[in-house]
Amino acid sequence: MLIFVYGNDTFRVQEKVRQMKDAFRVKFDPTGLNTIEFPFGDKTKLEVSEVLGAVRSLPFLGQKRMVIIRDLIADTKKIDMDVWEKGFLNAPDSTITVFWETTESKELEKKPLFVALKGASEVHAYPFPELEGAPLTRWVLDRVKARGGSIQPQALQALAERVGGDLWQMDQEISKLVGFAGGAEITSVAVDELVTRSFEEKIFELMDAISQKRTTQAIRLLQEERLAGSDDHYLLTMLGRQVRILLAARALLDENPRATKQDLADALSIHPFVAQKALAQAKGFSLEHLKAVHDLLFDFDQRLKTGQVSADMAVDLMTVKMMTE
Repeated sequence: MLIFVYGNDTFRVQEKVRQMKDAFRVKFDPTGLNTIEFPFGDKTKLEVSEVLGAVRSLPFLGQKRMVIIRDLIADTKKIDMDVWEKGFLNAPDSTITVFWETTESKELEKKPLFVALKGASEVHAYPFPELEGAPLTRWVLDRVKARGGSIQPQALQALAERVGGDLWQMDQEISKLVGFAGGAEITSVAVDELVTRSFEEKIFELMDAISQKRTTQAIRLLQEERLAGSDDHYLLTMLGRQVRILLAARALLDENPRATKQDLADALSIHPFVAQKALAQAKGFSLEHLKAVHDLLFDFDQRLKTGQVSADMAVDLMTVKMMTE
C-alpha cells in the first residue's frame, strides 16, 4: 500500500501523518518495532539502500510494517527515479509506505515519481492545500469546538482574516483565546486584543489608510512598523507589491465595474481575501495616479542601488505620493 500525504498546509499534513501513525500502532504495532521514519536521527539525506531495505523487509512479529518517508517525491529527479519506482512497486503487501510531502499539491502531482506511482494497485492520496475562505472558517470553528470553546460569528471571521491560512499560528491563537474565554464565547474584542496581526494584514491596514487619504493614521502605522523592527527595504518591497496589485485591480475595474474578487484573484493568482481588499482600495485611486506611483517606485529602486536615496526616505515619499493626487 502506498499513501501520499502532501501539500503546503504543513500543519494538516503533519497532523494527518501523526493520526495514521497512531492508528497503525494501536491496530498493528503496539511495541513500535514495525514503524520507521526516514530520514531518522541526525540524517538529512535519504539513502536508497536504507529506505528500500526497510520497505522490502517483512514485519517483525506482526502483520504489517509502516515506513514513513519525508520529502522524497519532490526531491527525486527523473533520472534517479527508476530505482525508487521499482523498489516501491515491488514491496511486499505487508508494507504500508507513507510519503510525507510538504510541496504544494498541484506541483507535487506533476513530479515524475508521483505520476509513476499513482497507478499502483493500492494507492491513497491525501492532498492538503492551504485553507482559505469558507473551508478555513469551518476548520477554525471545528478547532475551537474541539478545544471545548465557542466563538461569535464576527469573532470567527475576524480571526480567520487576521491569521489567514497559517494553521501553526492559528492553532496557538485558538488555544490562547479558548483559555482566555474560560468557557464563555470568544468575542471580536478578545480577537483584537489577543491575536497578533500578520505583517500582511498590517500592510492592508496601511493601504486602507492611504487609499482613504487618512494621512495621520498612515503616518502612525508606518511609525509603529518601524518601532516594531520592520526594515524599510522590506516595507518598500511590500508597498511596491501592493501598488502593482492595485494597478491591476484599477485596470480591471475600469474595464469591468462589476469585476469580482475572484476575477482579480484568478488574473493575478492571489488569495481572494487579498483581491477583495485590493478592489476596495483601488477605488480610492485613478489608473493614471497609480501608474505615476509605479514609475516613482521604479525610480526609487534605481536610486537606492546607487545610494542616491535612503530606504526610509523612499518609503515616506512613496506614502506621500500615494495620498496626493
